[in-house]
Amino acid sequence: MKKKITILSPAYNEEGNVRRCYEEVRAVIQPLLDRYDYEHIFGDNCSTDRTLQILKEIAAQDHNVKVLTYSRNWGANKNGMTLIRHASGDATIPMPADLQEPVELIPRLVELWEQGYEIVFGIYENTSDGLLMRGLRRLYYWLVNKLSNEPLLKNYSGFGIWDKKVVREVSNLDDFNPYIRGFLGIIGFRSTTLNYQRVGRKAGKSSYNFAAYLDLAINAILSHSLVPIRLATLVGLILFGSSITAAFAYALVKIFYWEFQAPGATTTIVLVLFFSGIQLFFLGMLGEYIGAIHSQVRRGPFIIIRERINFDPPREEDAKD
Repeated sequence: MKKKITILSPAYNEEGNVRRCYEEVRAVIQPLLDRYDYEHIFGDNCSTDRTLQILKEIAAQDHNVKVLTYSRNWGANKNGMTLIRHASGDATIPMPADLQEPVELIPRLVELWEQGYEIVFGIYENTSDGLLMRGLRRLYYWLVNKLSNEPLLKNYSGFGIWDKKVVREVSNLDDFNPYIRGFLGIIGFRSTTLNYQRVGRKAGKSSYNFAAYLDLAINAILSHSLVPIRLATLVGLILFGSSITAAFAYALVKIFYWEFQAPGATTTIVLVLFFSGIQLFFLGMLGEYIGAIHSQVRRGPFIIIRERINFDPPREEDAKD
């Protein structure tokens, strides 16, 4: 019995890329079909262009292609997790539809998996990034690794190959807003890395903006560290001790130099703004943790699937995942 390879391709407004993604994956997989079966699962995150129409046309012609559609855009994390939970292969390869990860590396990933590696992390070098973006990426990884209990693998976007044992553990992750890349870095299993050059988009533009990257960074910190909460306590203690010391020093000065006058209104305003800023910053950080807890406890629908195409057995009614 042949082993099965699953390719997962999340997509949002990728009408210029999804057909090319399908064709390039099929061309690379074709020489492997004497040893492997495969499925290519696309998750359309409620695209507003022709992405879904194109995917349905492809799925009608090739039953190796499966498509998930959702009731609305639930975000990239939940789309990715839902795709993982539908993977049925012995090994799974995440391959975003934007084709920035090289499809031609699929045989090499399969080869490494056959050698016994249960996770292969694709480590990219993005030469198309500008100076500012490279600087922000370095700052992001430095900050997350300083604040996290476990180090975050640098320049890992999710591309690689995972054994079905790994997929099972990821699928069982009970997190309302999962940070899959971080989870993969801490669960163990036999792993290795594969370096590659990330290429620019062939069509369309990324839906990720500054707000999306900021949300990703905050989620990474919240998912893997309590350091910000402890830092707030430490800073509070330091400021409290500093204020007691300053008050004591001022009292001594006034005892020996009664005519001494403390600085005026400008210093007072600066100090008030300084302490208020610190308080608001840590209240905001505390609010992020509380918000994450609130979302986890409320347990609303993780995602609502509108349609499953080419899945066996077929399901006619909408289902929740």
